[in-house]
Amino acid sequence: MPEPTPSEPLPAELRALAADAEALATRTAEVAARLQTAPDGHLQRLARPIAKATHDLSDYTDEVARTAEDLARVRVSRDPDLCDVPWGVCPAHGTTVRASGNRAWCTDPACTHEWDYDRLHTPCAEPAVAVVTDEDGATGKMCRAHARDAADRLVGCTVSYLEHRTSSS
Repeated sequence: MPEPTPSEPLPAELRALAADAEALATRTAEVAARLQTAPDGHLQRLARPIAKATHDLSDYTDEVARTAEDLARVRVSRDPDLCDVPWGVCPAHGTTVRASGNRAWCTDPACTHEWDYDRLHTPCAEPAVAVVTDEDGATGKMCRAHARDAADRLVGCTVSYLEHRTSSS
């Protein structure tokens, strides 16, 4: 797997940022609670903007944590033994994945696959099982579902399945 460039953030950096933001949100929530219970009405009114800041920090924390997970998935997808396609599929049904927000699901009525991330817009992390070549000669390593879809949709493409060798221990 290629090493990240020096400017590329690591998932651990984003997780640390999320933890810092969560700690700050906890502190601002404590301050908001103290302001709300203050005997002075002027101080009580100041609780509202601090409570909003706490809410905003919580949203920020969630978004940074989600980005850390997505970054980890993108980095894993660089593994040369994984599918080259930059979007996900249902491993059983192919291009039947739909996404909304930070979740995805297979739309095949018989399928119960769901993911707690946007699998549709995340690079495929399924094992590569074939090399697909289009009519212009461009090739790519693909998982079973992407290879099946390419064979169905691409005119003149060829699918060559890879031999998977098992090592004896």
